[in-house]
Amino acid sequence: MRLQHLNLTTSDVSALAAFFERFFGFEPYAARGDALVVLRNGHDFILTVMRGKTGEPADYPANFHIGFYYDEAIEVEAKHAELSAAGLSPNKIAFMDRGGGARIPHFYCAAPGNVLIEVCTPPGGLAP
Repeated sequence: MRLQHLNLTTSDVSALAAFFERFFGFEPYAARGDALVVLRNGHDFILTVMRGKTGEPADYPANFHIGFYYDEAIEVEAKHAELSAAGLSPNKIAFMDRGGGARIPHFYCAAPGNVLIEVCTPPGGLAP
């Protein structure tokens, strides 16, 4: 079994879809006007971005976020610099222990529609 699909709701489908295309390499796969965009990455992961039924911003639970892994700390630093240069104000890179004794570099950033993303290296410092 593999997790291959995630659906996010937002009040601004175009902006959130463009964010994932620009910064995380997703490509458009299908769309239904400005109500739904289906994105796919190079690993055939499907990310759907859709407008909520009321058109209001999504009300995600506290601490809800989606994460992107990079194999090396330098890649995490580069993504932080890229998001900063785009004016997205990611928080400072911090280090934590997620198992295996390795210090994991990570940071959070709010995407359009107030979707929280995390960028880090994998737990244990090992590539998947």
